[in-house]
Amino acid sequence: MEGTKPRTVSSLGMFDLLKGIGMLAIVFAHTAELYPLGTNDVIPFAFALFAYREALMAAFFIASGYGFHKRSIHKCIEQQLKTLLKPYLYTALATTVLHAFLHHAAFGSWDAALSESAKVLGGFLLGLPHTATYFGQQFFSCGPMWYLVALMLAWVLLDVLLEIFPERYITPAVVGVTLLGWGVTLVWEAPFCIAQGMVSLPYLYIGYLAKKRRLFETPLSGRAKAGLIASALGVVAGVLLTQSTDCVSLGEWTMGPLSILLDGAVGYGIIRLFLEWQRRVDGPISHAIEWVGRRSLFIFCIHTVELTAIPWYLMAAKYADHPVQGMLLQFVFSLVSIFAVTELLMRRKELGRKLRGGKPADKPRQRSKTRRYAAKH
Repeated sequence: MEGTKPRTVSSLGMFDLLKGIGMLAIVFAHTAELYPLGTNDVIPFAFALFAYREALMAAFFIASGYGFHKRSIHKCIEQQLKTLLKPYLYTALATTVLHAFLHHAAFGSWDAALSESAKVLGGFLLGLPHTATYFGQQFFSCGPMWYLVALMLAWVLLDVLLEIFPERYITPAVVGVTLLGWGVTLVWEAPFCIAQGMVSLPYLYIGYLAKKRRLFETPLSGRAKAGLIASALGVVAGVLLTQSTDCVSLGEWTMGPLSILLDGAVGYGIIRLFLEWQRRVDGPISHAIEWVGRRSLFIFCIHTVELTAIPWYLMAAKYADHPVQGMLLQFVFSLVSIFAVTELLMRRKELGRKLRGGKPADKPRQRSKTRRYAAKH
């Protein structure tokens, strides 16, 4: 359609802008948590960030579900081991080793450094979404990597349900698994993000249905728009009434299953908004954010390493009288270090060839900037 702003091709690349802003928001939120500003005034941006943070996580799961393909259970597990478990284990090893060296450098004791780092490693091996005690021993959480563990489990669960149930029973089965996962959080601090994976299953299923039924290419009806707006208002109402927010990693939903439903609806709405925005923007800033989104897995893993291994609480204590300055300095330093390491990892093969004196590799194929299409309205 001439005169219509083109939009990205219907593929996982269509979520680059969403993932890019999501990564930046996650790094900023984790940084801001260390710096209490000492004010009772809540700015709208901060309120929205924390009120809708779990809806943003739901949007990530929905985007992942968009790339889901039904396959044999064996192949599904094999795929998850290759694509998600490997980076998870590499991140666990890097975090533990760096944590030991930095803890020793900060406090001067190898015994204490190894003891604390063992808690870090144990948390990764147990896949703990938050710090917990098992067998009388405290273990730290695996940090943001709980998302990968939950995603692996949810992906396998969806494949199992699609394999064993007729299509008309899939939705009730997904609801049943979700309610069971929520129930687990009430009675047990389960390892390996079991409850988080079960509760995230419906978001993955929404993404799967969106791809199957081409929902993101279909304009929203008036009723659907009203439902999404009502869901967004419902999340705000829940925050104001309970004076708390949902937290998937902690297994907390302020209004129980209703919160799980609302987060999924708002997450779907967030994706629709970003897809519409992505069709309208095309400049250096949006391209830079999409660059971040295309490297989201690398950035996610590296952020986990720096967030867990570096004793940022020492910097927060140093800037206790100037929290805004400290927060901005840490945020900038985190982003610079994350992006630098990401580029090194992305170019590791090319750098290896140069160090060995070999021929430079062919330039990687670039996605065509003109690979866009007009809205089918």
